[in-house]
Amino acid sequence: MAALISVIDEIDDIVSNADARRRTAMLRKVTNLFLEKAPDLEEEHVGAFDEVILRLARNLEFRARIELSERLADQAMAPRKVVRDLAFDDEVAVAAPVLTRSVRLSEEDLVAVASSKGQAHLLALSRRPRLSERLTDVLIDRGDTVVVRSVADNEGARFSPEGFTALVERARADSDLQEVLEARSHLSAEQVTQLVEIAREKVRETLQDELGQRMQRAIDAVVEDLARRMADTDAPEVAKADLVGSTDFVRARARTRPIEERDVVDWINRNRIEDGLAAIAHLAGIPVRMVANAYHAPDWEGLLFVVRAVDFTWGTLKLLLTKKAGRTPPLELTQAAFESFERLSVQSAQRVLRFAATRERFGRAGGNGGMPGGM
Repeated sequence: MAALISVIDEIDDIVSNADARRRTAMLRKVTNLFLEKAPDLEEEHVGAFDEVILRLARNLEFRARIELSERLADQAMAPRKVVRDLAFDDEVAVAAPVLTRSVRLSEEDLVAVASSKGQAHLLALSRRPRLSERLTDVLIDRGDTVVVRSVADNEGARFSPEGFTALVERARADSDLQEVLEARSHLSAEQVTQLVEIAREKVRETLQDELGQRMQRAIDAVVEDLARRMADTDAPEVAKADLVGSTDFVRARARTRPIEERDVVDWINRNRIEDGLAAIAHLAGIPVRMVANAYHAPDWEGLLFVVRAVDFTWGTLKLLLTKKAGRTPPLELTQAAFESFERLSVQSAQRVLRFAATRERFGRAGGNGGMPGGM
């Protein structure tokens, strides 16, 4: 502390004379001294540095304050008043380092910033390693689309029931936010149920828009039946042991070079159906049992969505329908499947699969068994 005391008189002179250049140099000198001594300082000693650094740093040009914020952001014993002063700076470049990383800001500080500052400050807050329910409530309420997506994507964020409901409501009009929420690794059964509901609504809207009047009255039944059938892990037709082996084969194959549609067609033509199904599941990013259950279902809609979601051609869907039936499908079925294939977009098919996968995930959360290796 003797080194700090020795510069206090000099600091008074620098501050009183408003010499920005000398203040910046002294700020750097005192900050260096603090960082050197920080591992051995008690809280009361940190308080002494706090007062000195705060006096030097106030009203300095922003580049000096940015430097100070960066240097203190990761310090476990950073001066609290200085960190708080930086956090409330109107220049987000100054505030962001401590808002994102400093452990010396209290929850009261964080909530106060979230309640009073602009979207750039809120975005910095949203990237903290841990976000309390109280803080996420404010960020969700005040944040714009970018902020809310960032909060939802933060695995360290915790949500109150009201906060998560607000997130779900915003996700109704934001498919990207919906995807972010569905990807979270820690969701309660109630939260998954909320996500399933909005996903179902989006899927119904998609099918109404793209598949038209012919399927309009049957849309709800198609969506529910597709999700139920694809999530059915007890279908006797699914050879689970074969699917495990095929999944292992596809994963090993994908490590050597990307799997392409022609590979899948070759395997199906050679009656390596499980390998083809596992490859499609790999490309779609869904459990292979979902693709297998769609293949073994009595109708063709499940396969339509699976094949379209990985952007394969009509020829591949027709090949699967032929293998599935054991013969060339009836002309009426082929025409109906082709018309739907032409009208259904890849993006919409992917949305249907995400919905089915969310339903399947909810089934696991409720205690249903699953196959090994992400099957």
